[in-house]
Amino acid sequence: MRRVCGAALASVAACWPALAFATTQCPPEYGEKSAAFWALGWTVLGAFALAGLALPALAVRRTLGRGGLARAAWIFAAVLAMFACWIAGLFIFGAYFVMVC
Repeated sequence: MRRVCGAALASVAACWPALAFATTQCPPEYGEKSAAFWALGWTVLGAFALAGLALPALAVRRTLGRGGLARAAWIFAAVLAMFACWIAGLFIFGAYFVMVC
C-alpha cells in the first residue's frame, strides 16, 4: 500500500507544472464572451438534454407490443443512449463554450 501511495504522490509531483498551467487565465485581449455566444452554448446543451430525455420515451412507446425481455433490452439501450447524449452535450458545452479563451 505504501508503494502505491508513494507512486501516486510521485506522479502528482511530476505533473504539478501541468496542473498549475491548467489554472492559468485567458489573456486579456480575448475579453468577455458575448451574450449571443452564451445563448448558443446553453441552447446546444439544452438540445442535447432534451434529445437524451426523448430517447427512453420513444423506446417505451415503440416497444409497447413486444415481449418483456425484448422491451426491457430496448429501454435499457435507450437509457444508455440517453446518458451518452447527455455526456456528449456536456463535453461539447465544456470544450467549445466554457473552456475557450
